[in-house]
Parts: sequence; structure tokens; C-alpha cells
Amino acid sequence: MTPDAVTAPLRPEAAFSIVIQLQPLQHHDLSVAGRVRHAGLVPAGAVSALNLGDTPRSAMRGTFDAMQLYLPDAVLHDIAAKEGFARPTGLSWPRDGVDPVALGLAQLLLPAIERPDPARAAFVDHLVLAFLSHAAHLYGQVPAQTNVRRGGLAPWQERRAKEMMRARLASPLTITEVSRACGLSPSYFAAAFRRSTGRSPHQYLSALRVDEARTLMTTTGLPLADIALSCGFHDQSYFTRVFSRAVGTSPGQWRRLHAPHPLVLPSGQPHDEDGLLGDRGAS
Repeated sequence: MTPDAVTAPLRPEAAFSIVIQLQPLQHHDLSVAGRVRHAGLVPAGAVSALNLGDTPRSAMRGTFDAMQLYLPDAVLHDIAAKEGFARPTGLSWPRDGVDPVALGLAQLLLPAIERPDPARAAFVDHLVLAFLSHAAHLYGQVPAQTNVRRGGLAPWQERRAKEMMRARLASPLTITEVSRACGLSPSYFAAAFRRSTGRSPHQYLSALRVDEARTLMTTTGLPLADIALSCGFHDQSYFTRVFSRAVGTSPGQWRRLHAPHPLVLPSGQPHDEDGLLGDRGAS
């Protein structure tokens, strides 16, 4: 769009216009239903979700470099039904908020849009649906009483939290990161997660790591030290304490009982992993 542009009046319709700013916009005046909603700089990565039923109008100064997606109400409601959360009454717009997920998806879409290829149509559809699902979850205005079940997480929130934990077993993961992905504050998320699963987020993640460690102990010949690190335990002694508390025996002892074949050192002697990790003192 050329500098100093004013959009024409839009025909009201039951849909949303979602705009992801790819580059900073020098100045943007936005009016919704005749009232000024925003005036000022728009940073790269900012997202605006405008209800086209409110006849928004924009005046822009500077080069407008953005991606716009059209989201009919019917599609928004369909996403909510498939994802298992209450039907949103609208989309909220966090003024001046930057959404790195939306920006990343938009940047992935750009090459496919600029150079259309029928062979990549499924890929483009997947990215568009991923973005629309992200927008529905993060910006959807859901009635508070239907957003969670008995004070717990909504189905999509519980699913997303568990998926993040499974994907990040080997790397640090904070409650803040997971709660942000669920659109909740850290304290509310922690309480809601416990109500939904019966465990705190930390307890659930520890159980996942112990389960992964058991899988690796029975399917690989990795030393326990390597298994501890690959499952996200910051040191060997911590792995031993957590595993022993959860399972009732040390990692080395558990492996000897459950591994299909004992590990053997190059010398031909059985591999005493308890001794290597110091498990005996902790079990």
C-alpha cells in the first residue's frame, strides 16, 4: 500500500480481518464504529483482529507491509468445535502486542504466496489453518464460565500443555512459557492444570521424564548418565533421586530387572551402572 493511504468504507459482514505486521508501520489511525481505537506506531509482529461487522477504517502513514487473513465467523466457530473449547463471541486485539508465533507463520507463508505452486497447496492450507487455530485460541473471547471445566483447563489448553511438555523433555521449560501458550496467567494455569490432571505441572513433567528414561533403558544401550541428560535431568544424582522416588528402586537396579539384555563392557564384565551413577547411596 502506498504511503498516506486511507481505506475505503467496508461492507459490514460476519467475519474478521486479521493483519500481521511484517515491518513496522510509521503511523496508523484506526477507527471502529466511528470511534478511534488506535493511533500511533505499529511494530513488526503486531497482530490486529478487526470485526468487519464494526466497519473499521484505517489511515496509514509509511509503507504498509503486512499479511491479511480473512476469518468468517462460521470458520471461527468450526475451529472452536473441533478444538473442544467454547464458541468465541469475538476476537480481542491486544493493542501494541507482538505475537512471534503469528509473525513466524506469516513469514513461512510468504514464499508460497509469492510463488504459488499447486504441489504445495496442502502445505499452505496447513499453515493457514495453524494460524487460524492459533488466533482462535489466543484472541478468542470465550465466556469465562465456559472457558474451563470445573475450574480446570479447557480441552485444547490441557492438550497444548501436555504436547509442550512432551516436546521439551530434554530442555528447560517454565510454567510461564506453557501458561502463555494456553492464554492464562502462570498461577491460574498451575491451579487449573492440577484440577484437570490431579498433578502439578512439575509432577506431570517429572513423570513424563521418568517414563522416557524407562523406555530408553529398555530399548537402547545408552549409559544412564546420557539417559539422564536426554530426559531433562540436570545431573545424575537428581535423576537417581527422582527415579527412585517414583519407581521405588534405582535406575541401575530397574534396568537390570527389565532390560532384555544386560549391558556388557568391552572387557566382557557386566556394566555396573549403579556404581557409575552412585545410585546405591541414593536408593
